[in-house]
Amino acid sequence: MTDQHTIKTKSPWPWARRLNKWDPPTILDSLIESPLRTLFTFIYTILLFFRGPAFKPPRNKPTVKVVCISDTHSNTTSVPHGDVLIHAGDMTNSGTVQDIQAQIDWIASLPHKEKIIIAGNHDNYFDPKSRKTEDRGKKLKIPTSIHYLENKSITLRFKGGRKLNFYGAPGIPRIGGSDVHA
Repeated sequence: MTDQHTIKTKSPWPWARRLNKWDPPTILDSLIESPLRTLFTFIYTILLFFRGPAFKPPRNKPTVKVVCISDTHSNTTSVPHGDVLIHAGDMTNSGTVQDIQAQIDWIASLPHKEKIIIAGNHDNYFDPKSRKTEDRGKKLKIPTSIHYLENKSITLRFKGGRKLNFYGAPGIPRIGGSDVHA
């Protein structure tokens, strides 16, 4: 009895250099199919070789653990411990000041040293044109331990001299209306 994995069948195409259509293409196959792509791939591979290994953080510096959550929609949940907590949008369903403030208070109570929030499409209050009527004139109380990023970046410093740059661009509606949800 013959093992089917060792059987090599003759290719149905006389011009093919592979015995099986599932075998990877040969260099000649690649050159015939796209000479420029093959040439650029070869040059790129050589450049990567000479560039050296990808960035490796120094072993003598402590690691920085980043925890990212999103779409909590007014719920609170257990969050793994880390150095930075990022809430990447949709803290609430309704986007009211009361709901957003409750989520901000919950995030502030978490043990992470640094906390970043970015608004999502359900966080209407952050877009003045989309604020609900009952929220006009109200303010959020965002503690100094939380950084709100709206089309800006921040550099945070950590133990051991490490620093990380974060950029946040919210997905808030920006088109007006009190019930704008995508």
